[in-house]
Amino acid sequence: MSEVKQLAYALGAQIEGVSVSEPLSDVQTAFIKKIWHEHHIVLFREQNAEPREIIEFAGNFGDLDDHASTPYYRLENFPQLMEITTRPINGRPSETRNVGRNWHSDYSYTQRPAAASMLFCVEPAPVGGDTMFCNMVKAYETLSKPMQKIVDELHSVYDISLTAGLFQRDPKEVEETRKLNPPIAHPTVRVHPESGKKALYVSERVSHFHGMTSEESKPLIDYLCYHATRPENVYRHVWRAGD
Repeated sequence: MSEVKQLAYALGAQIEGVSVSEPLSDVQTAFIKKIWHEHHIVLFREQNAEPREIIEFAGNFGDLDDHASTPYYRLENFPQLMEITTRPINGRPSETRNVGRNWHSDYSYTQRPAAASMLFCVEPAPVGGDTMFCNMVKAYETLSKPMQKIVDELHSVYDISLTAGLFQRDPKEVEETRKLNPPIAHPTVRVHPESGKKALYVSERVSHFHGMTSEESKPLIDYLCYHATRPENVYRHVWRAGD
């Protein structure tokens, strides 16, 4: 059986002895899912995989998104994959150069948010470029009981246009993207379908709570984001090629 190493106190585990470029057995798939559900993040180091192999590997864990909500991020010929780079493409600044610069959960602005995301590092940035993850199960469990009761009843409204300034996108493109992905509400606390554990589901991309004004919502949104991203809830990943 593959060896497992814990990455941090908050979350994360590294699994050794698994190749992303090779087919998985049912036993391997079940083992990876178990570690994923226990630790929330799974790391495989020193991988060398082609786009099609990454797609096949990811397919063991669920249906893949074709990124119809953000078509300009797709990897050419592979709509299931996104290419994130700071380098110019065809002489123009990369569309993805500012992706992920605030705390978020992938595709929270869609009707069916992602159950998981896979990231594959081809070439790490020479300086910076780390990715931080926070344990939202732990974030919920460490709230006071009265606060848990409050957030249990709330729905967070996500608005993709909140990222417009951060991504430095053309306002017309932002409006078109917003038409594809109008503001949508999700429970502020979600129950994991496999573990049954409650997790806080809120981020800096929440505009307000359903039924409340932005002014009423902002103090609580700010507090929950602050609480969730405290150092004891966070793992910071320093990328290596092949991660």
